[in-house]
Amino acid sequence: MRKSAITALGVATLLAAGCGASSTSATISAPTVSQPAATAPAGSASPAATHHARHLGPAATVRAYFKAINHHHYGRAWRLGGRYTGSSYTAFVSGFAGTEHDTVTVQSVSGNVVRARLAARQTDGSVKTYEGTYRVSHGVITGFHVAQVFPAGTSPGAGGGGCHPKTSTGNCYEPGEFCPHADEGMTGIAGDGEAIICEDNNGLRWEPA
Repeated sequence: MRKSAITALGVATLLAAGCGASSTSATISAPTVSQPAATAPAGSASPAATHHARHLGPAATVRAYFKAINHHHYGRAWRLGGRYTGSSYTAFVSGFAGTEHDTVTVQSVSGNVVRARLAARQTDGSVKTYEGTYRVSHGVITGFHVAQVFPAGTSPGAGGGGCHPKTSTGNCYEPGEFCPHADEGMTGIAGDGEAIICEDNNGLRWEPA
């Protein structure tokens, strides 16, 4: 009887030990709950897209910039160079309010500098032509040196239709004149046909671009 009691106690001890080991094993080998793959927030570029953009050549970058503008993908256009125009994103987008379509023609490429001609068809049917250079670095336009050009025999003239933007009274701006805060970073054409830009020079002024 004593021997049976000891045996029963031993079996109980082994069972208890076995249960403990089983519990420990379950804790160690507990299955990992898989998490859903993270998705990029709306409007952000995927790593693959960013990688591709960084490796566009100079001419391809300029074409991609205007293609994005034509498709109203202003966020992409901003990343491809709009942020280097000197304006805020809001002003950058609003600057295309009167433009229906841009046609860009690459004229030459010298290193990372692209010379191109731009025909900007306006919503009123008119076409504005611009010509100049775009400096590209790592798939991004970092420098814009572009001015509006006019047909031979025409001149913007004071108060003429070629200058832009204009004062509230409809006259052309001239270099050195103050410009409104809403035009900060904007480029334009003075009354004498010179390219100008609104930038800080002891106050916001139209300066030669």
